[in-house]
Amino acid sequence: MQNRKTLRPGLKLALGFMLLIAIGTLLLYLPVSHQDGVDVSLIDALFISTSAICVTGLTPLDISKTLSLFGSTVLMLLIQFGGLGYAVVAVIIIRLASGRIDASTGNLLRDSLGADHKIGTKRLLGVALTVTAAMELLGAVLLFISFSAKYPAGRAVYLSVFHSVSAFNNAGFDLFSDSMMKWNDNPLVLITIASLIAFGGLGFILYNDLADHVTKKKKISVHTKIVLSTTIFLIAAGTILFRLILPDIDWKNAFFQSVTTRTAGYFSYDQTILPPAGVALTIILMFIGASPGSTGGGVKTTSFFTAVKASFSLLLGRNPIAFKREISGESVMKAFFVIIISVLLVAAATTIICIIEPEFSSDKILYEVVSAYATVGLTMGITPYVSTASKIVLIVMMFLGRVGFMTIITAFARRRQTGARYIEEKVIIG
Repeated sequence: MQNRKTLRPGLKLALGFMLLIAIGTLLLYLPVSHQDGVDVSLIDALFISTSAICVTGLTPLDISKTLSLFGSTVLMLLIQFGGLGYAVVAVIIIRLASGRIDASTGNLLRDSLGADHKIGTKRLLGVALTVTAAMELLGAVLLFISFSAKYPAGRAVYLSVFHSVSAFNNAGFDLFSDSMMKWNDNPLVLITIASLIAFGGLGFILYNDLADHVTKKKKISVHTKIVLSTTIFLIAAGTILFRLILPDIDWKNAFFQSVTTRTAGYFSYDQTILPPAGVALTIILMFIGASPGSTGGGVKTTSFFTAVKASFSLLLGRNPIAFKREISGESVMKAFFVIIISVLLVAAATTIICIIEPEFSSDKILYEVVSAYATVGLTMGITPYVSTASKIVLIVMMFLGRVGFMTIITAFARRRQTGARYIEEKVIIG
């Protein structure tokens, strides 16, 4: 009993995600989850479950031709649980069962969303659930307008709800076989899906901050300003660059490509025919990803902003300043740590799969690995054809990308011990 009490929040989160993945794997492996005459191997069930819980969207199978109505409903629930996060789901269950949330559970929720421990647990949970429900409902209504013109009402409702949940949670799973390519001339569908992706990627911390600004007249935090400014910049820059790189794409599809590369996985443009510049830009945007405490992955917009700001400040010989506030040294160190570790993980996974799958080019493998680690789900079409060993590597990358390497480190790292201190020594750099 004592061991359970001393489990660190990071370890609880990791184990919680593993439990959800295991449950999802078993449910998706059941024959009732498959269409008639279709068999799904255990490794593929594990891959799809991990992809759903980690809100990635990368899959070795065509979901629309593989899963039954029961199976796709299970998938949608896994996406919802994965997007909200294990801790949010756990807190809801505890709240319903006992009627209260203790300090340990509250800390777990805040840690899972990357929130400051000064933020009230009940308020943060309320904001997360309210925003999720409102966005997904609005998205489903808007998608139904277009889907109802091509499908029977019942099917249109199901497709609208499924894709609204998948888009807001930045999962990218679709039931059309070709993602959004058949809707690439429909502005309502593209803008709705893109908006759900973007709003889902902002993070519940930001929404809690905005709620405090409106109801309590609190000043908007630097975190919110950084997230909004960086997100707008990346979307705008990506849209313009994709429009220039892909001459046969219009502005709405360039905008969609820019948004979806930031961890969603939907596409309205065939990713297998992207030119080298398009592949490079997509990988960069995938790697940066969404914002902390959101349904998206990547190294996060705040890490990207902090690292860039600190780098230029170092060149100019001054401390990094953002919105009239100095960025702490701890934040700078964490940003560089996350980016460097992420680069090393991506490089290691890419190298391993290149060794296992010599028939595929390294750029395509890198594309899949970044897509998995950043929980994006975009693919150049090689995931269905890789071996079991490569699938396991991608599964591990999806898990690390969703749970977060910092979470894994804090789960197993020993507490700092006081003892001997060593003489500081300068190391020649450059």
